Amino acid sequence: MSNLIRTDLPKKRKRGESRVFRLKTFGERGHPADMNELSFRDNLGKLLEFGHFESSGLMGSWSFQLEVHRQPNPLYVLLFVVEEPIEASLNLRCNHCQYVGWGHQMICNKKYHFVIPSKETMAAFLKLEGGICASPEKESLSHLVELQGHVLHGFFHSNGFGHLLSINGIESGSDITGHQIMELWDRLCNGLKARKIGLNDASHKKGMELRLLHGVAKGEPWFGRWGYRFGSGTYGVTQKIYEKALESVRNVPLCLLNHHLTSLNRETPILLSRYQTLSTEPLITLSDLFMFMLHLHSRLPRDNYMNNSRNQIISIDSTNCRWSQKRIQMAIKVVIESLKRVECRWISRQEVRDAARNYIGDTGLLDFVLKSLGNQVVGNYLVRRSLNPVKKVLEYCLEDISNLLPSSNHELITIQNQNPMGKTTTATNGHNKITRGQVMKDMVYFYRHILMDYKGVLGPIGILNQIGMASRAILDAKYFIKEYHYIRDTSMKTIQLNGGSKLGIFCTIAWKYHHHNNDIKMPPPECIVLNKNATMSEVCREAERVFREIYWELRDVVVDNQREMTIRVDEMTLNGNKGLVLDGNVGMMMNIEVMKYYDDEDSKKKDKRIECECGAKEEDGERMVCCDICEVWQHTRCVGVQHNEEVPRIFLCQSCDQHLIPLSFLP
Repeated sequence: MSNLIRTDLPKKRKRGESRVFRLKTFGERGHPADMNELSFRDNLGKLLEFGHFESSGLMGSWSFQLEVHRQPNPLYVLLFVVEEPIEASLNLRCNHCQYVGWGHQMICNKKYHFVIPSKETMAAFLKLEGGICASPEKESLSHLVELQGHVLHGFFHSNGFGHLLSINGIESGSDITGHQIMELWDRLCNGLKARKIGLNDASHKKGMELRLLHGVAKGEPWFGRWGYRFGSGTYGVTQKIYEKALESVRNVPLCLLNHHLTSLNRETPILLSRYQTLSTEPLITLSDLFMFMLHLHSRLPRDNYMNNSRNQIISIDSTNCRWSQKRIQMAIKVVIESLKRVECRWISRQEVRDAARNYIGDTGLLDFVLKSLGNQVVGNYLVRRSLNPVKKVLEYCLEDISNLLPSSNHELITIQNQNPMGKTTTATNGHNKITRGQVMKDMVYFYRHILMDYKGVLGPIGILNQIGMASRAILDAKYFIKEYHYIRDTSMKTIQLNGGSKLGIFCTIAWKYHHHNNDIKMPPPECIVLNKNATMSEVCREAERVFREIYWELRDVVVDNQREMTIRVDEMTLNGNKGLVLDGNVGMMMNIEVMKYYDDEDSKKKDKRIECECGAKEEDGERMVCCDICEVWQHTRCVGVQHNEEVPRIFLCQSCDQHLIPLSFLP
């Protein structure tokens, strides 16, 4: 697969070479595939038709070259889609499904890994691949999905359920931001019509866990902006506990917190007072404080802007263009004045261009300047550029950020405030000056000394202790879920396709699970497509094929439409001698042979008994230890074993230890 990595792109693509797709639109309808099918498997098939295919033993892969941007220097990343059949998997059961609460799902035949390798993981993979070439029996693609540290790694089961395993943005050395990676992943899930996606939220920044920071500030994790919500917790944390913990921390009054902190140190109250002054709205709760700090940090210029004076015009590199710096600066001034005249409204690129042409006749120069000015700071203004989602045209807007720009000493910014008389005054003391880096530093300080300082410094009922315990519960809620295209109604539905010539039928199967008191197990409904005049026998045969293709447990499924088939018909029409044509809701019951695999699964579950003092009854992905006498499993944290300590070779739970104490007095 090393031949897929290209350091440059030719101006004209040769026949047989990989196509290049835009990262910004990849996964949308028509980019590259028209993914308008009703099922995940069909949409995935359409997408993979555009990839460059290679195979390695049992596994296959498709690669897509994605263009991040063209200016100032072209940047491309590679997206791999690796098909992992169950024969190549180390475990039949998916641990990620178990932890997020989908352990009851049937085992699927395949996984599809979506991977954007980092520079480090790609180098490690190519090195491994070089060694594997000498050993053809080894699977090279399996090493790619096993490596840690990819820019993006998520996978889908063949039934449309999936898991986002990792994203690594710029802070981890990637060339693309975490926001861009999540936008790509979200578009893929929507376009493919994934059912549900789960993730273990381990996102962090500057040592701060983002699920706690954003939870306190916004009431949702960082992934919440893409619709991810609480799925399951660890250490016995339920959704009710999680929501109660969020509410209690977010609503802590700053006045009460400030009163308690004053007796501990002087720095924290001073910092709180500073941000109270910086905000135009009163900061009442802890949520208000962190929300304001996140907003302020996002609006402040980055460090590379700190060297610009307040009246300096942005310098554009003119080495690769035909205009002098003087002409470029003149064109920038004209564009800024044109945007000022519309009073901070969004106007189209064409309107800006037309207004500037009254003063600049060179349209090529105007096009160059408009392209370079997008989201750049010019003097006291930020030139914003955005694509109008409705009109599909570029629009520009001028934002006055004079109150956020550096002062003359290039280190601090001056914030304007209104005095009680309504007049605007400019603060000149250090109390009202702050930089982007200082905001981040203060945010880390508050995070550590307010949210995480819960070691009883104010006693067992101190406010910091209560905040810390609630923060611990928020951090223990790690698994989040987004529901994309999940059909809850398991009865069959029919949809006319291709102008009525085809019939899309949503159906599921139900079978008695004899090892659990004849419980009924049903996979999510799947859409099967048939001719409009298909008979019931054809429906059954197609359903067999589809479910065999998706589920390992149903690979030998046989529909018994004589004894176990039950039909609920709203309307049924006969079309000559062509059989039954379904026009209403139909229910299907299918009979399946119980496999020996479940004997082993049941015995394993019975052997491993989990009864932890936190209330956990099932595995949640956290480290556990087993009592050597009663063989009951508990979390190491719950029994006092720290994360940096090794698990004891011999361990007795508290109950067994107490029962053994009297025995020590026996002769």
